[in-house]
Amino acid sequence: MIAESERLGAELRAIGAAAAVLVRAEDICHATGFEVPPSIDAGAAFAYGPALAIVGQDGTTILLAPGAYLARAEEMSLADETVLVEGFGHFEPVDGRARFVDAITTALRDLGIGDGDTVAIDPSWTPVDVEHTLDGRPVVDLRPAVRRARLLKTEREIGLLKDAARVCDAGHEAMVAGATTGRNELELMGDVLTHVDRAAGQPVPWAGELVSGPRTGRLRYPGGPVDRDLERGDTVLMDLSVRVRGYWSDCTNVTAVDAEPTTAQARFFRAARNAFEAAVAELRPGRVASDAHEAARAAFAADGFEPAHYTGHQIGVTVNEGPRLVSYDHSPIQAGMVFSVEPGVYGGDLGTGARCERVVVVRDDDPEVVSRFRWGMDA
Repeated sequence: MIAESERLGAELRAIGAAAAVLVRAEDICHATGFEVPPSIDAGAAFAYGPALAIVGQDGTTILLAPGAYLARAEEMSLADETVLVEGFGHFEPVDGRARFVDAITTALRDLGIGDGDTVAIDPSWTPVDVEHTLDGRPVVDLRPAVRRARLLKTEREIGLLKDAARVCDAGHEAMVAGATTGRNELELMGDVLTHVDRAAGQPVPWAGELVSGPRTGRLRYPGGPVDRDLERGDTVLMDLSVRVRGYWSDCTNVTAVDAEPTTAQARFFRAARNAFEAAVAELRPGRVASDAHEAARAAFAADGFEPAHYTGHQIGVTVNEGPRLVSYDHSPIQAGMVFSVEPGVYGGDLGTGARCERVVVVRDDDPEVVSRFRWGMDA
């Protein structure tokens, strides 16, 4: 049993649920440590149903993983019990649905969940087969309990988030070093991902964008990489998110190609960096999320700009979660929260822009910036 599942168990008690059936990949990872792979490989194709985790009021967890993920489950699962559910037979046919339903039924019984006990589910995500397996038991919405359980990160989670930030650092260092005249955006992104995978020791899922030249003047996702060669003096902006053992890092950096930043490039970068630093200073207990956004807004105003978007978000087993650093979110800032702070400003037809984003842990005293990559335009 891990602290994260104990927190969820406490939240289940608060909403009167005897157990929860977790289906979302991020919820499963949070409760069991098992990083559900992207559902694009043969293991997912062989499975009858998705990976599940069933959590009791006391935090006891049972992981139900497709049989093809044996090695992954043995390496990663921190659940109290791990059950492999076969959905495919290499030499004899397998009734995948029967095995899936039986595994859920058995897990509920093993946790002592009776026919009349309430079970928490995510109504936006739970497969019909799972609902049928609950066999008329009363259900409640799991989502508020999960949000509360995941709000503050444990020290184990902070360690995982720091490791993800370290891996992301390698990608940003590779971008700054590799953004040279004549390199293609696709080629440069390939180098970035090679450095990311080497830092992680294995291929890892990623998301984000890499844009160069005139496209950096406008915020438009997804923007790249595309088949474009870098030109001397271009701005290059990369927003990179990587997932390492189920936990994410999300960071953005900008650089100028083979040249000192122009006056415009430097102005946009300084404004984004100043807004970043102002927002980070507000990430301490006693403040609220909107304080960080307002601090970034004031910093932008001092440099002659307005914010182009929100100032950031919490990060964990999803790349973007609440609270978010916006003017209308007044959630209290608490020690144990982890944010990606990302103020940005963009020059439109000037063909340049900047976004400065690093990962920050809220502590009892000063916030801890855990990202270590160098700013690409820092003088």
